[in-house]
Amino acid sequence: MLTDTQMPSGTGTFSARDAAWLLIIVFIGLTARLMHIDSQPFWLDEALTYQRVHLGIGSLIADSFSNRHMPSYFLMLQAISPLDTNNAGLRIPSALFGTASIAVVFTIARRVAGRAAAVVAALLMALSPLQVQYGQEARSYTLVTLLITVALWGLVRLAQNSRGAALDFRHAEFDRFGWGAYVLGTIGALDVLGDAAPWLLAANLSLYLIWRSLCTPHNSEASRCFRRNWLFSAGLILMFCVPFYGAILAFSDGQMLQKFDWIPPLSWQNLRVAAKSTYLMRMAAVVRFSVLPTVVPLLGLLVAALGGIGLYRMRRRLEGRVLLLGFAVLPLLLLAVSLVKSMVLPRYILWSAAPFFILVGIGATALPRRMLPVAITALLLLCTINLLPIYHTETKPRWDRAAATLAAHVRPGDTVFTGDANAPTMLAVLQPKDQVPIDQSALVTSRLDVALARWKQGSRVWAVNGRSAMGPGITLDAFKSRIAALGTPALEIPEGKEITILMFDAPGTAGSTSPRDNTDWRLTPPIATAIETLPVSRRRIAP
Repeated sequence: MLTDTQMPSGTGTFSARDAAWLLIIVFIGLTARLMHIDSQPFWLDEALTYQRVHLGIGSLIADSFSNRHMPSYFLMLQAISPLDTNNAGLRIPSALFGTASIAVVFTIARRVAGRAAAVVAALLMALSPLQVQYGQEARSYTLVTLLITVALWGLVRLAQNSRGAALDFRHAEFDRFGWGAYVLGTIGALDVLGDAAPWLLAANLSLYLIWRSLCTPHNSEASRCFRRNWLFSAGLILMFCVPFYGAILAFSDGQMLQKFDWIPPLSWQNLRVAAKSTYLMRMAAVVRFSVLPTVVPLLGLLVAALGGIGLYRMRRRLEGRVLLLGFAVLPLLLLAVSLVKSMVLPRYILWSAAPFFILVGIGATALPRRMLPVAITALLLLCTINLLPIYHTETKPRWDRAAATLAAHVRPGDTVFTGDANAPTMLAVLQPKDQVPIDQSALVTSRLDVALARWKQGSRVWAVNGRSAMGPGITLDAFKSRIAALGTPALEIPEGKEITILMFDAPGTAGSTSPRDNTDWRLTPPIATAIETLPVSRRRIAP
């Protein structure tokens, strides 16, 4: 086993073999993200993306700021995506950004600890279930991860070449690439999503450590010049970011933290879910705070062990401390904030997985050199097997099926009541393109009093129970109790694991009691027709 002093140290120069490995792993990561990219329906955040990119530019900007989002990502999607785009059209940019992050992770790990570390780190980034999940989502998380990873590459360069980082910017040996990558990556990330804000703390702590390494009696001029470069970079970052955060604050009416009340309260269970899904290769449910069953239970333990070894091996190296800060500051900061207001979510700490996987790759270099090919092959197989369930597991509620069922069977005068206040948005966005919009045939409302009043006036009611996003939800039994005034449902249609549609006849209308009743048109023909057009596995007549 190699000791700390014998640990391989990479360089910025790529060999042909490095390039070949990089291309292979990038291809694996891109394939993982493009495979079945449109098989899962939009959930609420993606539905809001779809609606926002169909707004005019002024309305898009205002809607973004009022919802605590930067408009840049949505403006980019609007520019590159056709207006009638489907799920895949809005998700492909995220797949490409996630794939590019793999290449940057490979480059950083190669620079710090050599090819073996780079291969392991990049494979984990390519096949992490959570990275793949958000690489198949029409949101900006993978773009932020890419930009912060670029900035991290710049900081690692500065840590390895503190002399070049401390030169005047006009000097021929001034590290323009290091400072440029850090500044541009940081500005880009901050101007895409507020989740990048903790990166400022991690980055400035890293710059402080680099500056301290220069604070010796013989390096006084270098330390002063580095401090000047540091302050200049901070000024540039603030100049290009503060106005946008000011706009978010102005639109939020001073209620920033209060608007995160949908996040589950802090608990050991939720912390485990966040850690397992972000760092330990577990697949996460999107609208519930839980991880899904894994095929390879020991993979997470292996990754955690190698990450610990990597941390230990890099403890005396400046770039190792930069990686540690890049990994640890974000979850620790959100944990501290969560003591006041819960803020720990897997997607909020997504970008910190990149430096962690680099540390895991460094930990893998502790293995005997002759074992590395076998270990890398085994890691590839284990990660692939571990990832495969993501393509056939329902991780997002099937609002597409619910919208299709309602569009096919509601009739003029019907009422659609949704227990989730955001469900009308889901039904509108996921409405089948070849069907009459649901809200043109029926009234869609999340107000129970409105649904009850219309029911009493002779309207059929379709009651839909299901989550559109993370937050409070109720069981089907609790939902039935809530709408008990509507009587007994004539029809119950499950749509996946999360959604159930209940149909209630208008008062005084006889409901069908069996699928065979579809020949008795004195009963309720639309109910019978609905039953006949549903797959057998989804037919259910309420008792």
